[in-house]
Amino acid sequence: MIAFVLSGAGNRGPLQVGAVRALLEAGIKPDMIVGTSAGAINGSFLAAHGPTVAATEAMEKLWVSATADEIYPEGILEILWRLRSKANSLFTGNGLRAMLERAMPPGVTTFGQCKVPLYTTATDLRSSRLYVFGDIATAPLIDAVQASATVPVVHAPIDYAQAQLVDGGVVANVPVSVAIDHGAKTLYVINAGYNEQILAPAHGVLEVLMRTLSSMISQNIIQDIARAKADDTIDLHHIPVHADDSISFFDFSHSAEMVQQGHAAAQAYLAAPAPMAPMMPAAAPGPDLPGATPYTPPYMTEI
Repeated sequence: MIAFVLSGAGNRGPLQVGAVRALLEAGIKPDMIVGTSAGAINGSFLAAHGPTVAATEAMEKLWVSATADEIYPEGILEILWRLRSKANSLFTGNGLRAMLERAMPPGVTTFGQCKVPLYTTATDLRSSRLYVFGDIATAPLIDAVQASATVPVVHAPIDYAQAQLVDGGVVANVPVSVAIDHGAKTLYVINAGYNEQILAPAHGVLEVLMRTLSSMISQNIIQDIARAKADDTIDLHHIPVHADDSISFFDFSHSAEMVQQGHAAAQAYLAAPAPMAPMMPAAAPGPDLPGATPYTPPYMTEI
């Protein structure tokens, strides 16, 4: 059973679109799709429309047409009012939901109506647990995908039953184990969320927040990948896809070029498949700091 596993990626979601297109062009089709955050957005689109090259072309149009003003429509005065009134986020999430609703085919409102089994993740702030949507066919698709893509502080948590749901990437940014536990034996892991570059200093509260979340999230994929590597029954294909990490989280103007970058990265991988593409940079990952020495935890060197 083949699974496409799509990581969180933020506005780098178009990287996954290009990579998925390359896989489909090569005749590789998923029996299931597992996605987190932006990966849940892409995964839901692909599962609802069907995993075809034509669907990736429509996905590209969705990303290219997206703008920061659409996803984050609140102006500075409303943001200041939300801060003053102790709202749970800077933005409401209404723009994100409108994008998701526009992406779904007419009549597709639940997981059971998707053409390919889909699983998405979300984190409950009340219990600190990861939840997986997709096992129950009647689960609401838009609610689940929006929860998976709800970045804490940026977008308001989704109140769902007794839970307060946010981005699944907080706990599992690359949900490999979800795919394995649902029977997948061949995994194409399209990872657009791991940062191997030394970046310019962050400027502004939101950029500092997003860098902080990225640093936390980038560490939580190690154990899942290591589990897949250690299991002889799993055929693992880890495909890192990267864009210029200096691009702001709120900049959607590079979507078209990201699609091409993701497509090229997946094509290069397929031309020379490897059980595990490198995740760690070959050189020292950071500058020399007076009085401090770099340290890499053992679990990060085992893969």
